[in-house]
Amino acid sequence: MSLNPPDIAELKAIVDWANLTQDVRELSLKFGDVELFVSRDQQQPASASAPAPVSAVAPVVATPAPAPVAVPAPVETAPPANSRTVPFSADALASDEVLIKAPMVGIFYAAPKPGAPNFVSVGDSVTPESVLCIVEVMKLMSNIEAQVEGTVVRILVENEQAVEFGQPLMVIKRNG
Repeated sequence: MSLNPPDIAELKAIVDWANLTQDVRELSLKFGDVELFVSRDQQQPASASAPAPVSAVAPVVATPAPAPVAVPAPVETAPPANSRTVPFSADALASDEVLIKAPMVGIFYAAPKPGAPNFVSVGDSVTPESVLCIVEVMKLMSNIEAQVEGTVVRILVENEQAVEFGQPLMVIKRNG
């Protein structure tokens, strides 16, 4: 079986996921000549080059090329390019509206699989257990549930769009 090497965006998504997951204290991945180590411990390994407040991240490439230095570069020049629906403002929410945000960095999927109908559309009624969408991080699919009862009034992202942590995805108007 042949696997494609991870790119910088995928590695960053793994680090972001590990930082958001409370149960992960350390994460070590090796893929070919790329090594990634993340630790929440106060002591950093000697090879780590990241500052202490951020997790210790040390991607290592066997060649002397400074490719890992590019990790900070995509730290977020991406959101403006991805955000075609930026005109939305959280201040514009009515008192009975709830903003559903992305719980992690990943890819937004409106449907369970290509060609299938979307989980929800504008005007659909939802319950707290209703699945609104999927956010994928490194082939890990996470269902995003409504967590409120109401009606979908706005969908703020497009299918297969990259989303950032905390990015608004949908607006639901509460019932009653």
